[in-house]
This record gives sequence, structure tokens and C-alpha cells, in this order.
Amino acid sequence: MGIIMWKKVEKGIYQEGTHSFRVRMMVNGHKLDKTLDSLTEARVYRDSHKLSQSLDVHESAIIESRIKKQTIKSLSVGDALDRYLLEVTPTKKGASTEEFRIGKAKRTKLAKKPMHGITPDDVLAYLEEIGGSENNKRKYASIISHLYRTAIRKWRLPVTNPVSGQIDLPSNGKPRERRLHKGEYEALMKALMGEAKAFVIIAVETAMRRSEIFNLRRENINKKTCSAVLRDTKNGETRTTLFSAAAMKALQDLNLDWKSKGEVWTITESQLRRVWEEARADIDAPDLHFHDLRHEGTSRLFEKGLNVFEVQSITGHKTLSELRKYTHLEPRNILKKLG
Repeated sequence: MGIIMWKKVEKGIYQEGTHSFRVRMMVNGHKLDKTLDSLTEARVYRDSHKLSQSLDVHESAIIESRIKKQTIKSLSVGDALDRYLLEVTPTKKGASTEEFRIGKAKRTKLAKKPMHGITPDDVLAYLEEIGGSENNKRKYASIISHLYRTAIRKWRLPVTNPVSGQIDLPSNGKPRERRLHKGEYEALMKALMGEAKAFVIIAVETAMRRSEIFNLRRENINKKTCSAVLRDTKNGETRTTLFSAAAMKALQDLNLDWKSKGEVWTITESQLRRVWEEARADIDAPDLHFHDLRHEGTSRLFEKGLNVFEVQSITGHKTLSELRKYTHLEPRNILKKLG
């Protein structure tokens, strides 16, 4: 059996191989002997135990602060986003959307930089790299800002938020007024098939949010009353929505086993996103967003003659002002009613 040779790196720390660092020291009469995977970890372990030897509380706080700063130097923004994705994102209603945005954020230059050294200028450069509308940039800025708030308040890391109070956030932008242009709905129906086609039909016919459609369950759908109970919606409330004949037919065409409980869809959000983008390209509508279907559906409900309270009960908008920004009626349909 060979003898393991440990090389002394610094006081109390010895190295054997590339990824093996051993801390050997005496603390208050007790012998410490622990092997760690990196020199940084070994230093933190050694120095944290040295704190117990100090009788001065203020001195201990200073040393502890230094240890944290030493640890944070090796933590990149990308590493912190990984932890955030694991601990924070799953608790949010829009977890899948945030997961997609974090994936994009991790591919930026900012993600490779150490978290403790990020400046407001770094954030502005990151937003330019993200691109898109001002509203889109605002959402990506919010991710970084909340990442730092979490690091400060929950993880107790000695960092400064480079977003909050440091930069002017991009504006929310004008509310989108995009409705389906003439012939686009028919073109979408030709470009889509299967579950994706049914999903779009239901989105337009009910003005439901994408997340609400995905959360549909067979046991919550009443085919006799053409209705569905939506639980844990974006607003945190449960509501009942109604299906038009076209929406019910789209559900029936899925050939579901209505006698059993369970989810309606087998298509995943990433699969739907990919199919949607392909269909959007096929019909030459690059500016059409899936959420525009909620605008379209809400406006169609008004054009069918429903009053504002009836529409609100179906769409789940919290306030009338929210409903107003989503509603863009076709003048020709209003003229028909005027006579």
C-alpha cells in the first residue's frame, strides 16, 4: 500500500492531487481533520472554525464578512441563476416562462462574470444583448434584480443589487393592440394540427391564458353545461369559464377518456412553443404573439354582444381597466349593430 503524500499549501491546509485539500488544525483543544474538493472550500472551512477562537464579537463579524467575500469571488451570475432556478423559480405561477428566460439569460456574457463585481453598466450591456422590446428587456432586468434581492436577503451574500435604484428600467411599453388580421385564423388552422390546433381554437374561443388552458383537467370540464372550473389561475382565484360550440368540438376531437381523471394535454409547453413559431413563420406573421389570441378572444366576446360583466366573468380580468386594454373591437362589427 502506497503512502499518501500531502503537500502543505498554507497554514492548516494540505494538498494531495488536483481536487483534494485537507484541513488539519487544532481549535479549542479539538483536532479538525477534513478533506474538501477545492482550495476555496478548504479556506472557508478553516477560517470559519478559526472564528470560534476569537473572543471579540466585532472581530468575528469582520472575519466572517471576509470569508463570505472570499466565497462570492468564485460565484458567477450563471451559478447564482442555477441556484435561483432550483430554489425560487418553482414557487412561481409562471415558472415555465421564467425557466425559459433564465435559460436565455445564462447564454449572455453577464452570466460568465463574477456576481460580486457586476455594475449597472454590465446590466445595461446585458439588456442590449437580450434585445427585443422595452417591455421584454424590463422582464429580463427584473430577473437579475430579484436574483440579487434573493442573494442578499435569503442567501446572505455580501453583494449589491446593480439594478434596483441603479438604472432606469425599460418602460412597460404600450399595451399590445394586435388582433388577427383577415385570413390569419384560417391560415393558422391549415398550418396546425392535432393538439396544437385544438389549443389555439380554445385560446381564441375562450380568451383563456395559455397557462389556464394547459392546466385544464378532464374532471373539471362539464360537457353538459359546456363549462370548466379553472383552479389556481394567474390571479390566484378559482373561476368557471364557458366553452363555445367550436371550443367544445375541439375538445371532443381530442378523443379523450372522459370517464377518467387527468390532464387534457400531452403536448408540452416547449413543444407548443416550437409548433407555434413554425406555424407563425408558415403564415408570414412574425409579429403575432400567442398572448395576442387572448386579445382576439376577448374582443370577439364583445362583438358577439356580451356585456362587460359577462366578458369579465369568462376571461377572469380583475378590473375593468385591465379588460379595456385587451379589447380592440372591429369598427365594421360595431356599425352592424348601429344599423
